[in-house]
Amino acid sequence: MCAQFSPEEERLYEKTARSVLARLEKSRNPADRLPVLATAQKHFDRAYESAPDAARACVACQAGCDACCHGLVGVTAHEVLIAAQAIQARFSPDELESVVARTAAQRVAFAGQDLEARTAQKRPCALLRDGRCTIYEARPEACRSHHSTNAAACRSNLELGREETPVYVDGIRGRMFAVMLAIDHAVEECGFDDRTYDFGSALHEALTDSLCAARWTQRQAAFSDAALEV
Repeated sequence: MCAQFSPEEERLYEKTARSVLARLEKSRNPADRLPVLATAQKHFDRAYESAPDAARACVACQAGCDACCHGLVGVTAHEVLIAAQAIQARFSPDELESVVARTAAQRVAFAGQDLEARTAQKRPCALLRDGRCTIYEARPEACRSHHSTNAAACRSNLELGREETPVYVDGIRGRMFAVMLAIDHAVEECGFDDRTYDFGSALHEALTDSLCAARWTQRQAAFSDAALEV
């Protein structure tokens, strides 16, 4: 485990990992496993709600502040598939077509680029609308884990292209990462795809190729190497 975790965060990690792993192992029907991981996202909410009051009082994040939605988001396959299911269930045909086009454009823009070059593009998430996430309840783990003490500093850091002003919230950041690592550990333990993908690139594949979900269920690589985070 992470040496920087506090004893409380360590316990949170262990408890969450055991819970998610047990539910995955109990699910005999392959179709039930992705819903198990979608439900597991609630561990983030519980971890936040049980954080110290003083830490939660420092959180400046609110609807409309979207600086963190203009960076790279590394995800595992189940997060992409959960997002894709939400899009397919809720979006109109025109909205779906628009998301497919934006994620396709991201794939083209990122092709052959290293991590530094991709970061420098500061591309907005394909699911961002008027400063709000259109799949907030199904957003990736990295998005759930981020909390800031200063929205203006987030915007300044984005414009500078580096984190000149620290914005992480002590007392919350470690708890969020404990939950994230616990869920990812359970996924890995069960043999599911644990590679790290670029969210937009993998989402394009998930929305245009129904076999992605089938491959994940069969414990194969859900997405192509071209969708990997570099």
